[in-house]
Amino acid sequence: MNQQLKRTLLSLAGLGVFLLLALGSLPASNENNSNQNSNRRSNPNTITYHNSSEQFTGQLADNYVDFSFDYPNSWKRDPEAGTSSDPSFVKVEKTASNGFENFAVAPCWALRDELPQLAGRTSDQFSGGFPEYKKVSEGEIRIGSYDGYEFRFTSRIKPGQGRVWGRVVLLPGTGARKGATLILLAMSASSDVHGPEDVGEKGELPGILDSFRFGP
Repeated sequence: MNQQLKRTLLSLAGLGVFLLLALGSLPASNENNSNQNSNRRSNPNTITYHNSSEQFTGQLADNYVDFSFDYPNSWKRDPEAGTSSDPSFVKVEKTASNGFENFAVAPCWALRDELPQLAGRTSDQFSGGFPEYKKVSEGEIRIGSYDGYEFRFTSRIKPGQGRVWGRVVLLPGTGARKGATLILLAMSASSDVHGPEDVGEKGELPGILDSFRFGP
């Protein structure tokens, strides 16, 4: 998959969520920075990402939330995530000749009963950035110990070309803690993921999703 096209798709995903949050529901680093700590788990094949407020400015600093997750050490961090050119805190991805999988975390500040409305507006925003976009499901979801709301969608890389499957999970804020938006993408050429129902259920994304935790 063309690298520039892939970046465009992923940036559109993060941008859609961020704009909706900033206008509606809201009341970069390199591989060696202090956000990474492989000591969290004994698994030598994973890296732990810890979000850190020190690296962000602007809207990301204003809507900062502590979280962490584990990802395979064969995956790469996107150095543009968390910068002025990208509204996500972090993105990690696996690229191969047969496709890609991607996991990104962006801000979210919404109450639980606002999530269905936020999901609808976010989906509408996505439809303007992804060719042949179609939302295929939505509903309540539980990620680990966190209740949230999600929708899944299909789109294409370009009109008439390979498919991209997506899943957006909205985890609400509670009290003083803000929430997070988890964005999962996979390409139809993936050997493990064969439809939107498989995103975060097959391949390597399930391990990342299951490891997500709020807190320092």
